[in-house]
Amino acid sequence: MLRNQEEYQVKYNFLKFPSPEEAAAAMQERQTILSAIESRVKWGFHHSKVDVTNLSRGCQLCGEGQWSCLFINNLCNGSCFYCPTRQTDLARPETNTLIFDEPETYVEYIRKFGFKGVSISGGEPLISFDKSVAFIKAVKDAFGEEVYVWLYTNGILLTPEKVAALKQAGLNEMRFDIGATDYKTDKLRLAVGQIPVVTVEIPAVPLEEDLLKQKIRELKGLGVSHLNFHQMRLTPYNFNQLIEHGYSYTHGEKVTVIESELTALRLIQYSLDEGIDFPINYCSFVYKNRHQKSANRKKHAPYVVYPWESITENGYMRNLYAKVDNGMHEQVLSQFAAKIASGKASFSARTGRFDFHSEELALVKSLQLPVFVEYHVSHIFPQATGINDFQTVHLDGDKEVVVERRPAALPIELNAENMNVMEAMLSGNLPYQESTDADIQQIMGFELIPEGLGEYY
Repeated sequence: MLRNQEEYQVKYNFLKFPSPEEAAAAMQERQTILSAIESRVKWGFHHSKVDVTNLSRGCQLCGEGQWSCLFINNLCNGSCFYCPTRQTDLARPETNTLIFDEPETYVEYIRKFGFKGVSISGGEPLISFDKSVAFIKAVKDAFGEEVYVWLYTNGILLTPEKVAALKQAGLNEMRFDIGATDYKTDKLRLAVGQIPVVTVEIPAVPLEEDLLKQKIRELKGLGVSHLNFHQMRLTPYNFNQLIEHGYSYTHGEKVTVIESELTALRLIQYSLDEGIDFPINYCSFVYKNRHQKSANRKKHAPYVVYPWESITENGYMRNLYAKVDNGMHEQVLSQFAAKIASGKASFSARTGRFDFHSEELALVKSLQLPVFVEYHVSHIFPQATGINDFQTVHLDGDKEVVVERRPAALPIELNAENMNVMEAMLSGNLPYQESTDADIQQIMGFELIPEGLGEYY
């Protein structure tokens, strides 16, 4: 909540947050919908995404963390009131703070990090059409069907000739935001039957619920492959546009629109109740914020994880260590000599710090040494900051990128209570749960991904 106040500053005071009674009523409404559809849908990704029965390949790769999103530009010709970011700069192709002017260098990036999916986004990629086609063709020429490629567009600039060029380049999927064109479908009709997979991906706008019910039938009739609904979220950029609509907002990892989530879930229920056999996927904000970030951390962490560390479910590097006084040096060295020699543990006689793998926790604990846990997070940069440990990854020609590890928080001493929590999590016997203990809550957050949709408050 404090982070949200800091982000919006004085504008925060103009937001409509629910009272406890209103939040409870909205939660009850959501639960009623979920109960009605529970037996007819499949949940995925820690119960944060529904319905995953028939996701597009791109959505599957997104959830698995096997996807690179290349922002081909930052310029859009649409004027969607819900757009969360400013789109006014032609910019250069970028992903994860990395600039790729040449398709061949981007191909090497995909190769080195083992991505199985690539999306071309913006802004509006069709504004930079030739560049978009060049990147798609380079990826498909290099990897063929091993890498699935899709493109996001509002479709305004689409022509039959451009569809043919995208098809020739090997594009697997095209995703349309028809909200940008007042829900007209003439442009996506150009792609249906030409591009193998055509998806409509739009925010669930509450005022458009009745229209969207009609569109579900229309899209199915047109041969659209998938319909993805996003939850609307508030940003400093779209604040003035969204505030005019009288939405109710909820705190959380970011400020999101309560009515948008309820609209998406009601539309899924409507489709099921009406027997419309059409794949609809609700992409909640907590899914995107938790799983996409976790997947990003996991993709880079193997480059900078130490041999005695483990990568947690949530993508952080867990480092367990004990403080060893002088009287215990010899015992630790003798008991863990093989591990230290093989590099699977580390001991510094100068500092008395013994880093060890979680598999050794029970043995270290039996020595009655003070045990601590600390977490690090991986980041990728165009060049090293010179502050933290890093690994350089060489790409095409002189191009290189850097994966760096940074502390995620201060070390936590494992007292009796949080030691029990740690052991239970390591054995797989403790799911994520909120805790009033700050240290335990921090451990939970670094180790595990929370379950379910976000709370309303």
